[in-house]
Amino acid sequence: MKVTAAVTTFNRLESLKRGIATIRAQTRRPDEIIVVDDVSSDGTGAWLDQQPDVIAIHQPENGGCATSFHTVLKAAYDRGADYVWAMDDDVYAEPDALQVMLETEADLRRQGIKVGGLTAYQTHWDDGGTTWLPFRLPSTVARALRYRYLSPEIGIRRGEGGPEEIDLYAFIGTLFTREAMAEVGFPRPDFYYYGEDTDYALRLAEHGYRSFVVPKSIVEHAGGGFAAPALFPVKANWRLYYMYRNQLALVRMYRRRLGAGKALACGARILGGAGKRLMMEAGRGNFAGCRLTLLGLGHGLSGRMGRVVAPGA
Repeated sequence: MKVTAAVTTFNRLESLKRGIATIRAQTRRPDEIIVVDDVSSDGTGAWLDQQPDVIAIHQPENGGCATSFHTVLKAAYDRGADYVWAMDDDVYAEPDALQVMLETEADLRRQGIKVGGLTAYQTHWDDGGTTWLPFRLPSTVARALRYRYLSPEIGIRRGEGGPEEIDLYAFIGTLFTREAMAEVGFPRPDFYYYGEDTDYALRLAEHGYRSFVVPKSIVEHAGGGFAAPALFPVKANWRLYYMYRNQLALVRMYRRRLGAGKALACGARILGGAGKRLMMEAGRGNFAGCRLTLLGLGHGLSGRMGRVVAPGA
């Protein structure tokens, strides 16, 4: 049984070093570590080339996290991985995180379950009690109006209980099986940034695969959090384009799964949130951010995908 850790990185060398150290310290260490560098400029590439136990893939051009996850999962699959443990460069796993994942997958498989993705519990969720996670599709139109295309309808506690079924997840310490990748393929590069993980989870579900969060497999996600910041720094305006474009794209792509009423409600919620964003950005004179938000909305409705806006725009 071959297990591969698959990591994507871009200009976070110190974070990457810490993350790789936690992968190396696993009680069930991966058989292989693959890292895709998305044209970093902070010395990441040179450091990776000095690591004898890391297979480094250097992207020829910046393709965003969606392209990086497509590349790293496909590389792991092509190299014969039976399981791929995928994560960003700001994920730090507790020593038994992978072992718990593999044991959980084996138990689910013995129950006859087709396992799509198993995702870890992230430490920033822990508030001392039950945490309600936005990893389910909304069950009602009212929830769709409140939470866009996802809804916090799953409650878990850190380190307690067995796996809980979910609809969606991020690529944060998430385990995939070779069987699932063989049937469904890999993340879509044309999302570029934001939402490629949601799309992949829903594609797996459409092929009969079920996904779970595993409370006993624990990671720290340095960039984690559910609450969107009120204001991005101006240098991050480019993210506004992909955030709104891909949110609308997901609703458009999966409207049959949502149902007509919930799809309309999700779209209305996204447009309403974008309206608030436009007012905030205009209020501080950030008209470039307004322009990118409107462009993203237009392309989300029209179906244009791929890299359109460069980081830093």
